[in-house]
Amino acid sequence: MKAKTSLRSYRALSLLMGGLLLTACDKGAAKPEPVPDVEPGVMNPGQSGQGELTEEGQRVRYELATKAGHFYRFGCQADTLPICEVRRLDPNTLEPLPPATQTSYASASASWRAALDETAIVDVRSSLSPPVKVGRYTFDFSETEDTEGNTEQDAVSQSIPSEFTGFLNAPFPDDVDVFRFSIPQGHILAVRCIGADDFGPDTEMVRADGTVLNTYVYLGSRAGEAALSAENDTGEDLFLRVFFKAAQGWAQVLDGYRCTAADNGVDDHQDAPPGATVVTVPSTTDVKLWPTGDVDVLAVDLVEGHKYRLSSNGHPFYAATTVLDAQGALIVKDLASNDTPGAEFTAPGTGRYFLSLRRVQGPGVWKFINPTDFPYSISEVAP
Repeated sequence: MKAKTSLRSYRALSLLMGGLLLTACDKGAAKPEPVPDVEPGVMNPGQSGQGELTEEGQRVRYELATKAGHFYRFGCQADTLPICEVRRLDPNTLEPLPPATQTSYASASASWRAALDETAIVDVRSSLSPPVKVGRYTFDFSETEDTEGNTEQDAVSQSIPSEFTGFLNAPFPDDVDVFRFSIPQGHILAVRCIGADDFGPDTEMVRADGTVLNTYVYLGSRAGEAALSAENDTGEDLFLRVFFKAAQGWAQVLDGYRCTAADNGVDDHQDAPPGATVVTVPSTTDVKLWPTGDVDVLAVDLVEGHKYRLSSNGHPFYAATTVLDAQGALIVKDLASNDTPGAEFTAPGTGRYFLSLRRVQGPGVWKFINPTDFPYSISEVAP
């Protein structure tokens, strides 16, 4: 009797565990997206209208007529719907096109350059963030014009100094705006571009042959630079490339932007020992570090066995000191000369030394501080 009861209990427990496992699997499985409401007819550029979401999770799909090589933009604007979002789909597979995914749209508009003559597909839905996910919205479909050059050959010339604006029709690599600047050899060109909503594009400074001199990634660390800058070391024209890369979690479209260009003059100190600025002990020298990678070299005569203090006041960036001997051989690299009261260096021999200075990041908040100027001091601590 006990054996039968035990068997029944075991079978009941097995069925219960099996049911729980199946339930867990059902909960963990990805739920398919609801079938979208498809608006009838294919829209042409210039058309607009109004839509409405009446239940949570609802999507409305639109078909758009496009031609190869042309730029297009489809946008939605919230009315009684708090926030609307747009996602572009592959016309063949109906899978989301990057950076959108099955669960994320992230933007109220989509812009692109059509690769083929085809019917483009977009979905509109409510954002997942607001508590209210139903309501009316308006939408518009337009063809945009690319008025800025896309290569060094058709670049738009800008004067220095100048302020100018531009418009990016699609993410990189579909649209890149290129501008040309004439600046004397040895001078430093500085350009800063900001988006209409203070969300800036990425920029590059290049030569005519495509050599990249410097880059400015708006969302990346700037290593102390407030603007994109580069020295014109050849005397030829320099070119600015402006673009934005659509990325998951960030804007998929950047409408207008504005840029300011300036001539920052010549580099105050040479980048290599042959042209180094000669200083004495004690002394304080003004140092300006412009583009990323800019190096200023000072020359100083030191005495064997004497200890010297090297100090570059600056927070959270400072001019780190690399010491070279008279032949340019490395003695010590990147002394942390911002530490109070500075870095100490004992000369291993009597003679000339070169102090190679570059901007490095120290401790502390750095995002909103962008120094270029540093007072650099050298003094004797003890014989």
